[in-house]
Amino acid sequence: MESVEEKGEILVKDVNMYVDETNLENEFESLFLSQFALLKKSFESRRISVYSANNKEEVYKIIDDFIEKRSYIKKISFSDGVTLYQLGLFDYMLDKYKNLNVLWPLRRSKSGHYYIYGERPKGRMSLPYDEYKEKFNLWYENIRDAHCSDLTIIGANAITLRGEIVSVDGLGNRVSSMIFGPKHVIVIVGKNKITTDLDAALNRVHNYAAPLTYIRHANKHYTKHENLPCVKLGRCVNCSNLESACMNTVIVRGQIHHHADRIHLIVVNKELGF
Repeated sequence: MESVEEKGEILVKDVNMYVDETNLENEFESLFLSQFALLKKSFESRRISVYSANNKEEVYKIIDDFIEKRSYIKKISFSDGVTLYQLGLFDYMLDKYKNLNVLWPLRRSKSGHYYIYGERPKGRMSLPYDEYKEKFNLWYENIRDAHCSDLTIIGANAITLRGEIVSVDGLGNRVSSMIFGPKHVIVIVGKNKITTDLDAALNRVHNYAAPLTYIRHANKHYTKHENLPCVKLGRCVNCSNLESACMNTVIVRGQIHHHADRIHLIVVNKELGF
C-alpha cells in the first residue's frame, strides 16, 4: 500500500485496501425483506393478499397463476400507469391472452394521443368538433365498460406499512375500480411507493407523484398541466385548478369479508413509476 503524508494527514492511494462502500445491494435487499414482511402482515390482516416479485417475469407468473386458478376470468382491463409500462405488462397481456377480452381504453398512439383518435401529428390535436366528440364519447364508454371486467390491473401512488393503498385520480376510473366494479383487482407497485403511514403517503402523492405525472402528461401527451401551481412551485398548494388530477383521493384500508379475494397487491423489489 502506498501512502503520502500531506499536512499531517495520511492519504491512502490503494483503494483496494478498504471495504467497498459503493455496493449496497445486500443492504437494500435486507430493508425490502423487512418492509415486505410488515406489509404482508398488515395487508393480509385486512383481507388483501400480498405478493413480492423481483422482476417482470415474476410479476407475469403471479398474474398467470392468478388467472389460471380462476377460469371464469374472461374480461381483463387496465388503467394507465408508468409502472405497467416499465414492466411491459400491456404487451405481455395482449399477446398472452388473445383468447380473452383484454381492454386497454387508455392506450396511447405513437404520437402520445389516445389510440382511439388514430395516429395524429405530435402536438395538440386539431379535429373537427363532431369527429372529436364522437370519438371522445366512444373512449368514455370504453372506460365505463372496463369497470365491468373480471380482472383489472392497475398501479397505485403509495402504500403504507400499516396496510393502506393510497391513490389520487382526476378522471376517477382508476380509484373507483379499486372500490367497486371489477370482480378482482391486481395492484402493482414498486418498492419506492412504500411509506410509513398515511401522512407520508399523501405527502408523497401531492409533492412528488402528482407534479411528475403532470409533467409527463404535458411533455408526452400535450396537455396543459405545465401551468399547475405544483409544477411551477415544486410543491403542493392544495389547489382546485380545473386541470388538476388531485380531485379524487381513495384510501383502501382493507376489504369486507366477502371481498377477501378481490384485491391483490404485488410489491416489486424495484423502483417503478412515480
